[in-house]
This record gives sequence, structure tokens and C-alpha cells, in this order.
Amino acid sequence: PPPSPVAQGRPSEPAAPESIVPEPPKKRGRSRLIDPIVASVPTLIGVLVGAVTSHFAEVQRVDFEREDRFHREQIERIASVAHAYDSMTTPLTTMLSTIQTQQPALCRYMPMAVAAETRLRSANLLHGREFSPGTVDPNTTGQYEHEIDALTNAADPGIKNSAGLLKAMIGAYAAMLTSVASADQQFAQKREAFQATLLFEVRVYFPKHIRADVRATTDALAEIGKQASSVQMPNRLCSLDAAGLSKKLLALNVDGTREMTSFAQSLEPDLQDDAGGKT
Repeated sequence: PPPSPVAQGRPSEPAAPESIVPEPPKKRGRSRLIDPIVASVPTLIGVLVGAVTSHFAEVQRVDFEREDRFHREQIERIASVAHAYDSMTTPLTTMLSTIQTQQPALCRYMPMAVAAETRLRSANLLHGREFSPGTVDPNTTGQYEHEIDALTNAADPGIKNSAGLLKAMIGAYAAMLTSVASADQQFAQKREAFQATLLFEVRVYFPKHIRADVRATTDALAEIGKQASSVQMPNRLCSLDAAGLSKKLLALNVDGTREMTSFAQSLEPDLQDDAGGKT
């Protein structure tokens, strides 16, 4: 072995201090990639939870808005049905009011008109029928009036007087029929518009019992209109209970409106009628 430095007369090298710790080995490349990701996991979870929460909140908001919009649309449809009832009731009220106004005077002279018409028909001088019992053909009204006009110039006083009475009755009746026919036409238009639009929505959106109520109310209104318009045949005027139909119409309109109000309140309990101070 080679001689030691001491043996060779050289000073020895100083020993390493015990307090110096050896440097640890450098981390591998994978650890340098994973550590930042692991450190960011709480942040990522927070972002994800926030996004999910926000999504559900938005879905809930949309659902609430959709439900609120549906309720509002339902209320609007209910109001439309109630308005349709009122729009159909108005011309019917006009018809019945006109009939009730003219009915007493016309019916007072009706027996005389029937007797005069029967007398002229029996003499084969008059071929139509307006006031006497039997079927009235509206297509012969023009011919009837033409024959009456000719008989008012008859030489026979009896024939002349009978024709004059019938002419006066026709004139008074025509004034009433003008108003009745106009109101009847308005009712037909309102009813057609109601059936063409609102009834479709009723079938789609309204419960079965509400659909049945709407159908029954509409049919009842149509029946009142049919009976009222029957006075276009003069020999049916005095048998018509116009006062009874007016009472029935009023009750029907009140009941129909009350039913729509009750249905609206079932959807929106906060809705109240006029008695509760709100509409």
C-alpha cells in the first residue's frame, strides 16, 4: 500500500462536518405533473358543484315561469269564455226585450187579424198565411203583402176593412221583426265565432266537467235564441213566453259566469269576485 500522508510528512485533509445533510434525489417528472392537479381538485369540485347548482336553479326558474305562464293563459281563456257568454247574451236580451215590448199590443189585436185572414182565405182572395194557425211559408210573404195591398182597394167594405186590418198588423209586426232579425243575426255570428275559436281551446286545456258545462251553456243559449227567433212567424208570437225566456237567460248567464269564476279561483286562489273586493 502507498504510504499515508502522515507517513510522508504531509498534513491530513479536514473531515466533513456532521451537520451537513445529503441533498435528496430530484422528483420524477410524473410527480411534477400530478401535484398541481391534486392541489386544484377542491377548486374544480367547487366549480362543478356551482355549475350543477346553477343549472338546477335555472331549470327550476324556467319551470316556474312555464307554470305561471300556463296559469295566466288559462285565466285568459276562462275570461274569454265568460266574455263569449256575455257577447251571446247581449243580442238575445235585445231580441227578448223587443218582443216583450211589442207582444202585448200585437197579441191584443191578434184574434181580429186571425179572423180577417181566415175570412179572406176562405173567399180565395188571399193565398198566404201569417196570423192564422198553420204552417207559415216565409217565401210567400211578398206575395201575401201584394195581395193585401190589392184588397185594400176592394169595393166590398168587409173585404176592404179586413185587408186594412191585416196591412196595419203587418206594418206593426215588421217594425218588431227588423230589430229581432238583426239581433238574431248578431247572436248567430257571436255563436259561430265562439265555436270556431274558444271551444277548441276548451277541449284542449279545460277539464272534462268544464267542457261539459261550456257545451251545456252554449246549447241552452242557442235554444233560447231559437225560441225567440220563432216569432218571425207571426202566428207564434202570442204563444211565446218571452218573460220566462228572459228569466232563464239571466239565470244562465249568471250561472255560467259563476262557473268560470270558480274555475279560475281553483287555478289561482288569490283571484276573487267583486264581492271579495278583487276581480
